[in-house]
Amino acid sequence: MKTIPCHLFVAAAGAMLLASCGPKLDSTTVLMSSGPVSKSDGSIAGNIHAQVNSYRATKGKSALSRHDGLDRMAQQHSEFMRRNRGKFSGSSGNLTHYGFEERALNAQRTMSMSGVAENIATCSGNFGSAANTLFGAWKGSSGHDKNMKGEWNATGIGVVVDSDGTVFATQIFATQNHSHMAMVDRMRQF
Repeated sequence: MKTIPCHLFVAAAGAMLLASCGPKLDSTTVLMSSGPVSKSDGSIAGNIHAQVNSYRATKGKSALSRHDGLDRMAQQHSEFMRRNRGKFSGSSGNLTHYGFEERALNAQRTMSMSGVAENIATCSGNFGSAANTLFGAWKGSSGHDKNMKGEWNATGIGVVVDSDGTVFATQIFATQNHSHMAMVDRMRQF
């Protein structure tokens, strides 16, 4: 078993999305929840989660459960991209997978995850269309699409909205090793 499988660093032109201009948002952070798998909680992250799971269902894949630890990592990475926007190489300078190896190792070591991958994107637009724009871009990119259809069982989604309405999103995909977690829980009983 590989500790960190090959992952795609897809930050091609499709990853940088510019949707129609929309109203500026007052909030700098959009809250996430570990809500229902098939319904959105109304947040951008919840809408992305619902769309990805609906898409997976059409491909015969099981739904991904939100994982609090992966959510925190994804949120921190989205915040990192927001704070450092314009400083990364690439067409927009707003997107980076910087630190992915550390996130993958952390997920493996502290959360019993394996097979970690991530999608990142940014877009400008109104709150209601951001999730559709981000999901559509990932679906239209072969590497991002492959991640969405992968053999995972857990996900974390982090979304940050900057003061000018620019949305930064990170979705982390992983497989949680439940047999290891069951063993850890049994060990705690002694």
